[in-house]
Amino acid sequence: MMEQAGWKGHLPTFVLGTIGITVAFGMGILTLTNYWPAALLASVIAGAIPYVIARYRRNKRMYAFEEMLPEAIDLLGRAIRAGHPLSAGLKMVADETTEPIQSEFRRTHEENRFGLPFEDALLAMADRVNIVDVRILVTAILIQREVGGNLAEVLDNLANVIRVRFTIRRQLRVYTAQGRFSGYVLAILPIAVGGAIYSLNPPYMRLLFTDPFGKLMLLTAVIFQIVGFLWIRKIVDIEI
Repeated sequence: MMEQAGWKGHLPTFVLGTIGITVAFGMGILTLTNYWPAALLASVIAGAIPYVIARYRRNKRMYAFEEMLPEAIDLLGRAIRAGHPLSAGLKMVADETTEPIQSEFRRTHEENRFGLPFEDALLAMADRVNIVDVRILVTAILIQREVGGNLAEVLDNLANVIRVRFTIRRQLRVYTAQGRFSGYVLAILPIAVGGAIYSLNPPYMRLLFTDPFGKLMLLTAVIFQIVGFLWIRKIVDIEI
């Protein structure tokens, strides 16, 4: 996931940082509240922050890769029509595109240039970039190398299919915008209302932080808020 996210750090650093954040937040909340369930929940939330960031960066990079892939496929098809070999077409894509397409195609070309079989280099790219369209592209190229056929035409059709999928995906984002907005509002509303009530009548809200039953209610509310937010996101997340 770190490699797909373009993260330049090392895995041990990531793991140690996650452990440090988890322990620090848990001990801090335990010192402030002297309530171990709240400290445990804070540790879990804090420990998930690096993973969430890495996952967000990976999804963003993969989305950008998939969005730029049709242009890269078109460039590869033009190189084949011009009479260039497929390996030279990969180098042209690496030289004339931008990140994240550039680094992945350059790595594939360099692996093949330094002795890795062309099929293995393509399969390695499909493993690094876990996108269905990339797997279809690699499969089409490998099948064409075995049985023959008009690869340029296949690449053109694949690029058109990817563009249509992106159009449908953008339409779905418009249709599900209300659901996503409702999820954000429902997640922020209890915090905003609680803060407003606390500013108007602090003793009334302070019971949630001092009384054991109030702490249990607060912990339960936080858990249900997280579950509800994730549930709404799962409903509006439609795969194409």
